[in-house]
Amino acid sequence: MHYSSLIYTKGFIMAFSINTNISAMTANLHSNINSMNTDRSIGALASGSRISSAAYDASGLGIANQLSAQVSGLGQSIMNSNDSIGMIQVADGALQEYGDILDQVRVLSLQASNGILNDDNRAIIQQEIDSLLSAADDIAKNTSYNGIKLLDGSGGSSANGTFTTQSGPDSGDTQSVTIGDAQTSSVLSGTIDVTTQAGAASSIDILDSALESIGGIRADLGAAQNQLISNIRNTSVAQINIAAAESQVRDIDFAAESANFSQANIRAQIGSFVQAQANATGANVTNLFR
Repeated sequence: MHYSSLIYTKGFIMAFSINTNISAMTANLHSNINSMNTDRSIGALASGSRISSAAYDASGLGIANQLSAQVSGLGQSIMNSNDSIGMIQVADGALQEYGDILDQVRVLSLQASNGILNDDNRAIIQQEIDSLLSAADDIAKNTSYNGIKLLDGSGGSSANGTFTTQSGPDSGDTQSVTIGDAQTSSVLSGTIDVTTQAGAASSIDILDSALESIGGIRADLGAAQNQLISNIRNTSVAQINIAAAESQVRDIDFAAESANFSQANIRAQIGSFVQAQANATGANVTNLFR
């Protein structure tokens, strides 16, 4: 408040004025600033982040958010790679059983090629072979992962047996594996017919070629799995390093912020005391003119 008055002294009239609110206003200003600093420190200590608001560090927040997006993307790419490894293991396990069946069929073909067997013996062996090949074909047609057929050549994004994994955080960071068609109609280059000695000998060659094809598919799966495992290791290291960089930008130094809070808190208390004294002084001046 601003007070003015006239004083009569020895025949002269003297004017004077007293500004009683300047100190109170100044104390109030600094008190508000100290209170804001205290609130900011409390928020930072509670959240663990020094840039919980863009107003505190706009550029730092933008950088931290970009790093956070990279960390999340790397984490998802690791999950994608693990999912693809699971798919590869399902396919490889099924092909192992498939190969075991072809091995058994080859053994039966060798048995049928023996000259001491008669036609009835070979007919019985043929029935067993037909049953085994039907079981192998069922494996190729029915093996699936997440409802997607794996061994009939129809899986993958383009329905051609090629499965593409988003193995990195950015567009184009992919790895692909092609699982060939393992149906008996595709793997076997001819008919397995052991009802004759000559047919049994021919069947052995056909089965050798089929086993080589199955082995090639499994080799591709193994290479793809190893590549994905290597990618997971590299991606995990990158994720840790980027997360550490984000922490440097975003997270507070608890020791330093605790010191800031103590300093701001002391200043706020002193400011409240000074403001109270300034208000009391103004009240005393007001009482002089009553």
